[in-house]
Amino acid sequence: MKIRLFTPGPVEIPPRVLRALAQVPPHHRTEDFRTRLKRVTEKLKNVHGTAGEVFLLSASGTGAMEAAVVNLVRPGEKSLVIGGGKFGERWARILEAYGLPHEMLAVEWGASVVPREVDALLERDPAITTVFATHSETSTGALHDIRAIASAARENKRRIVVDGVTSIGVHPLPQDEWGIDAVVCGSQKGLMTPPGIATLSLAPWAADAIEGERSPRFYFDLRRARKSAPLGETAFTPPVSLILALEEGLDLIAEEGLAAVHQRHEQVALAMRTGATDLGFRLFPAHPSNAVTALQAPDGIEAPMIVKRLRDVHGMVVAGGQDQLKGKILRVGHMGDYDLADVYAMVGALAECVQALSPSGARS
Repeated sequence: MKIRLFTPGPVEIPPRVLRALAQVPPHHRTEDFRTRLKRVTEKLKNVHGTAGEVFLLSASGTGAMEAAVVNLVRPGEKSLVIGGGKFGERWARILEAYGLPHEMLAVEWGASVVPREVDALLERDPAITTVFATHSETSTGALHDIRAIASAARENKRRIVVDGVTSIGVHPLPQDEWGIDAVVCGSQKGLMTPPGIATLSLAPWAADAIEGERSPRFYFDLRRARKSAPLGETAFTPPVSLILALEEGLDLIAEEGLAAVHQRHEQVALAMRTGATDLGFRLFPAHPSNAVTALQAPDGIEAPMIVKRLRDVHGMVVAGGQDQLKGKILRVGHMGDYDLADVYAMVGALAECVQALSPSGARS
């Protein structure tokens, strides 16, 4: 059986990216690789929407999140974390690990934060220096209005750091235009590359934000990365083969055009939502992301049963719910190299699952 990934990451890898992975990798201290790394870094600036620096780290997206915390927050500084899901709340877990004070703006899972609540909280508490937010919340399929949240942060003269792991290459996120100080991402989502690379971009005006006293940092010390970047090198051994693959993924995005990539994801997500709701599924988030569709199963069917049947009968791998949503929802990922034909195949498989698993044995 052909196995196809419809998970919220890792995603299906395009053939061109797979071929790039199969290259004999150059040594990372050669001129050939230095040239390619510089080229990849410049291409990353386009998808991050910044004229500033982009740091490439050997890590998952969570590594970039931790790098943002330890490089941008001084000991004793207070931060605001916007919740609403597992990954929004992960910012708080990282801050806690470093003993950094913070306040959590609680958001019901599946809901999107109201920007004016962020603005009111920042006005009320001048001790807050940094806002940590998530654009596309992978655990709930919800999208937050980062443009408005960034505007509130700027108006209150606070720094804002955004998790763009499942929105880079999926949703517009023009960092400099929207006034976002730092954005983090991971290779295994919209960038269509296997896991192992994390990116962190600093807007031009935030260049000095990593200097001075900070939490303990060594591997994720962006000052080291800054020193190595002009040489076409990384501070530590990079994942050479993954960087070659990432270069190909970025080329695919450039050839299609970033605006067209965003439009395709919007079309695919709309088709997925329409097809699923016509079958009796219910959308879980109030404001859905175009990266992943989070669904509640039709009445009388448990979500894990759908997940299992999609995998066992159709060879389609989707994800269930996480933490408090475990067993309650299923999440269909469609970021990266997906088109309408992929969605039609998924909707057809969902239709078969509903018919086979409904209490009556047929769709009512």
